[in-house]
Amino acid sequence: MSEENGNILDLGSFDFTPAWAKTDAKVNVGKIRPEGDRGTERGDRPRKPFGDRKPFGDGRRPQGGRKPFGPRKPFGDRPRFEERPRPLACEVKVLPETKALGTIIRKLQGDAHAYKLKDLAYFFLDNPQSVLLKITPKAPESSNAQAAATFFQCKACGFASTREEDVLAHALAAHLGDYYDAKEIECEPPKGNFNCVAKCGLSGVLLGPPNIHEFNATVREMVRTRYPEMSEEQYRAHIEMVRDADAIEEWRKGATKKTVFFAKGQAEVEGAAQLTREQAEGEFRRTILPSLLERPKSLMITADVAQKSPVKPLVWAVNDAIQAERRAPAAMCFALRGAFHHRKLHFFRANDARGPEFVTGVEYKPFDAAHAIPELARAATFVAENPCCDKSEFPADDPEFEQHLNWLVTTGHVVAFTNGVFSAVEKFPKYGPQWKKRGMKGKKVEVEGGGGERKEETPCSTSTSKLEPGEKGLEAGEKVVKEEEVKDETAPVVAE
Repeated sequence: MSEENGNILDLGSFDFTPAWAKTDAKVNVGKIRPEGDRGTERGDRPRKPFGDRKPFGDGRRPQGGRKPFGPRKPFGDRPRFEERPRPLACEVKVLPETKALGTIIRKLQGDAHAYKLKDLAYFFLDNPQSVLLKITPKAPESSNAQAAATFFQCKACGFASTREEDVLAHALAAHLGDYYDAKEIECEPPKGNFNCVAKCGLSGVLLGPPNIHEFNATVREMVRTRYPEMSEEQYRAHIEMVRDADAIEEWRKGATKKTVFFAKGQAEVEGAAQLTREQAEGEFRRTILPSLLERPKSLMITADVAQKSPVKPLVWAVNDAIQAERRAPAAMCFALRGAFHHRKLHFFRANDARGPEFVTGVEYKPFDAAHAIPELARAATFVAENPCCDKSEFPADDPEFEQHLNWLVTTGHVVAFTNGVFSAVEKFPKYGPQWKKRGMKGKKVEVEGGGGERKEETPCSTSTSKLEPGEKGLEAGEKVVKEEEVKDETAPVVAE
């Protein structure tokens, strides 16, 4: 029995501390402490059982005079930001408006300047009334998807919506005056006893007693002319009833005029039929409104009219398409290029085959200086030797230089850009910003020691030319120009 007891493992006697730690630091490492002694070495108080804890917040006093936390509101009652619906599922194609395009073409045909095609595209995009949009609804990709939108459009002005009632209300409010003339005539004041009179709480206008026949028409007229952003129900909530005798008498004196309607052009004709506004609107709905309503498969609408549509998803789709086109006007440039080609305008690229594209109404042709008068030859030679020059660089000793240069521009012998610079006629005429930026990369000045000789490359040099044998002994100041065939046609001649 004693052997069995001697074989029992004493967990408390296991000590894995090294000898140097026992002798120097006097610290026992790895010794298992009894459960009751845990937490007492550091002066900690014994832990309480979990079940004795009180709920959070019970019996505690507010600190700093603050009120205790009250009951929290459910998460669903908190205000949320209104989620923006997705844009309308449609394809929007950006095109130039027909009338604006015709005006630009006539301007180009009568002008000898070269216009950058991308600048013309941005001219259209910056003016919403000059942008024509072709909007085609997309078919649903699956059977569970929402059906394709149906468009309704007013033929008179192009107003469009996906709801028929929007177009009907627009046509009634905007085009009733196109078919009927309104005229204000004198009439007798209303007779009878009235107990109250309605007053507009927003403007203070007296509308009249609510029991007269014209009251509803007066309310609709106020909504249409003064508060179009409000519905009739919202406006009626602001109407007050006044039972003051003075207010009733003031309304009676002001009701001596009324507005009647005549067919277009019949207001001054004797015996023409007079119509109230309700009668004119009813006749307009029956006879004219059906001819103004259209249901196109694809909308052709200008950007300014499309942005006024009451259908917000349609407006967002239009704005997204215009913003994407402003970042890269590929569709607008493609449409302008085709229209300009059709009207026999001329295109060219500046600096190289990938340079900016220009359009002009002048056909360029080389200038024969040998058979021209000296003044014209001098102007053409100056532009050829000084590409991208402007008026500040013209020779001051020739007062008629600008006049001769303008003749060369109008006849197509010199390229005149809209930024005021001139270049010679070649396959890729030199254009200022890109050409000067490229030329400054090759600009290098070296001063050779001792003799004071200076070697400088031209600012617009993009290629290297070689000297003929025997040219190494040239004196300072002498220059030899050698023309050589270069694969890149955009590289200019270099003078060394």
